[in-house]
Amino acid sequence: MSQVLALLLLLLSINCFAAIGKVTEEKGNAEIVRQKTKIGAKMNSGVESNDTIQTVNGVVGITFEDDTKVRVTEHSKLVIDDFVYDPKSKGAGKLAMKVALGTVRYASGAVAKDNAKNVAINTPTATIAVRGTAFTMTVDEIGQSMIILLPNIDGSVGEIEVRTAMGSVVLNQAFQATMTTGAEIKPLRPVLLNLSESAIDNMLIVKPPKEIIKQVMEENAKAFDALAFTELDKNALDVKVFVDDLKYDELNINELDTNYLTNALDTLILNAFQVGYNAITQLYVFDKSSNWQLDRHIRHDFTMIINKERGYDITLIQDGTTLFIKNMDNTNNKTIIKQGAK
Repeated sequence: MSQVLALLLLLLSINCFAAIGKVTEEKGNAEIVRQKTKIGAKMNSGVESNDTIQTVNGVVGITFEDDTKVRVTEHSKLVIDDFVYDPKSKGAGKLAMKVALGTVRYASGAVAKDNAKNVAINTPTATIAVRGTAFTMTVDEIGQSMIILLPNIDGSVGEIEVRTAMGSVVLNQAFQATMTTGAEIKPLRPVLLNLSESAIDNMLIVKPPKEIIKQVMEENAKAFDALAFTELDKNALDVKVFVDDLKYDELNINELDTNYLTNALDTLILNAFQVGYNAITQLYVFDKSSNWQLDRHIRHDFTMIINKERGYDITLIQDGTTLFIKNMDNTNNKTIIKQGAK
């Protein structure tokens, strides 16, 4: 009996040592995935390194040992990669986590305040350098991330730096936001949003703030500088107008249309197809009655047939830059095409 009791005490001490935080808010359905085992995310449940927190129609709040707080909203996924904290060893702690999907709110604790360099907050397309503050991350199904800086509980406002492989931006005003559409694409220039904190949830994926949409349009316009492409640059021979599909088919493909000297796909988002040749994307689009046919010939050829009645979500990557082609419907029909590799 004494041996059994000693073993139980040992197991309890190990479990207490492993816990890095606990659930301090619970609402609806949510779970903790630990080594492939699913555990209900209940109040005061312990949280450990390498845990994944997944919500369905629930919300989970977690408070870590250093008082770092995260709130995982509905239909979201948070991965806790690492956490080390010893209140007796100031500056020795570290924290690493990744928002894989949905909306998560983060508020810094002692680890970030003692040594911000030891905090790594990531999304699929961004890394956030924390400087003792609160912010949210909203991540869609293809990894595009919207990061919004929030005021702290005491009303003060800190600062975060949002980075990708192509550059970084700094957010230092309450409700200032940026967006990253790819790990190899520079973050969107920060904009101030006119919204309340309660409005920050997954609806931002379906309906982005108008300030973000405007900024995306402005950034796309800069990619095609009016000084570099004016009316004087137009060649009447390049203009193609087709009344119906009978006047535009595969016979209209002209290999001379391909431009190998420029790449115009920088974060371009298309929400509809237009029959004919698009000189910007270098896509040929054919109307095949109930289907769209897409052709492109940049070093390597590809052809794709898409049912007009189905949703589509296509990511075309060429030499490090990206083109998104998607309709406005939510869809699981996702295609990634890598083209133009030397």
